[in-house]
Amino acid sequence: MTEPANPPDERPRTLPVWVRVADVLGLALAGLALITAQGGGFRLRAGDVRVSVTSAWRIALAAAVILLVRHVAHRKYPVYRRIWSGLRAASRADGLREVLPAWTLSRFGVLLVGLLAVGSLGFRDNTVPFRLYENEIINLPARYDAGWYLNIAAEGYRAYFPASVQQNIAFMPALPMLMRIGGRLLGGQPLWAGQVVVLVAGLWGFMYVYRLARSDLGDANRAGLAVALLAAYPFAVFFSAVYTESIFLLCCAGGFYHAMRREHWRTAAFALLCGFTRPNGFLLAVPLALVALWPGIADAWRRRSAGFAAGVGRAVRDSVPSIIAAGAAGVGVVAFSAFVFALTGHPLAWLEAHSAWGRTFGSWVTKGPFQEGGLYQYLLTQPADALNFVAIVGFLAAIWPVTRRLGVPYGVFLAVNLIPPFLMGGTLSIGRVTSVMFPVFIWLASVVPPGHRAAWLTLFALLQGWGATLFFTWRTFI
Repeated sequence: MTEPANPPDERPRTLPVWVRVADVLGLALAGLALITAQGGGFRLRAGDVRVSVTSAWRIALAAAVILLVRHVAHRKYPVYRRIWSGLRAASRADGLREVLPAWTLSRFGVLLVGLLAVGSLGFRDNTVPFRLYENEIINLPARYDAGWYLNIAAEGYRAYFPASVQQNIAFMPALPMLMRIGGRLLGGQPLWAGQVVVLVAGLWGFMYVYRLARSDLGDANRAGLAVALLAAYPFAVFFSAVYTESIFLLCCAGGFYHAMRREHWRTAAFALLCGFTRPNGFLLAVPLALVALWPGIADAWRRRSAGFAAGVGRAVRDSVPSIIAAGAAGVGVVAFSAFVFALTGHPLAWLEAHSAWGRTFGSWVTKGPFQEGGLYQYLLTQPADALNFVAIVGFLAAIWPVTRRLGVPYGVFLAVNLIPPFLMGGTLSIGRVTSVMFPVFIWLASVVPPGHRAAWLTLFALLQGWGATLFFTWRTFI
């Protein structure tokens, strides 16, 4: 009895290039036809080139012709089998099943708590700074900085003077550009495109954190705990909001994972995206370069009697591809500065614009419990800011044990991402900064005793629910 040419669960080793191209093009056109039918299509303009996509039936016809010709000319391993095989492979992605429950319950749980808070408590002073929809469910992502990202996605960057006026050039372009593109595909809904982007990026980022934790701790259970602690962390509220935290977490964790595996192109891709995501994204280049450099430097130090300088030089030479990949993080800030220079005549106008939010060097001195009234008055009048203060103190204190337990690159990653924003803005938004410092959660998973895990997760989750209530009812949790 002869075996079938292609068993149901086995993908052929090779397919002609034209078949692969036809499958991708046909499916892409089919998806585009559905989007166009749902949202009416879109029009794009790049210089003098205009692209108009408004006829769903023509796109669907083109997709059908391409897939039909493909099937007639090459019947082996039809496209529906490729789709099924791809879905099965995606469902078996490393870490997906382990992190999916924590991601689902935490991310959608925050949105549910936010909606219930709006219905139960209403808005602060019964006013809403901006609203896009009357339906509170659909309008839920429209909060705080999401308005700035939406403004950039819809209207582009604008610069005003003086720099003390809040303006959108203070925000990096990765998220708003993804919102613009996604919004076109969703029929003119950039806000909800942003919501989809941050949720998917969060799931992907959780998977990378799980892989790193499992590798560093050698224990799948503790790796799962690291992700659970990250998902329950009070300021993880922003992984459910249309903010950059999810994308930044993905870039940093993904960059570390691929840098450790010497996968240079993937490292460079995450580093590049990170540089376009947040103002401090370029700093990721430092710890990513150390991932490759540090083992050689440490070995040279141990063998310093045989020539420390020569050992360091050898480590640098061996790490050149890794250093170049890490350096891609700097491309974002350079490119954005060039764009801002063309817009304003001043390449660092985006940095100066942050002063309008109170981010100036030394402002930390006047923030926190050091103000008049002391700790008691601080807790009563500014409880959210007090939680920010606790967060930065705890994370700064964790730099040394994280470095000892997980390595110098992780410790440097924490230092370069925690110290500058604290010196420039004090506790302002510092909880958001700490939420993406994944090495701390990996370290916590290694030191929290099994009997204390439920208590940590419960406390984190309760505070996150409180934060979601404040955030979605415009009572400030930023």
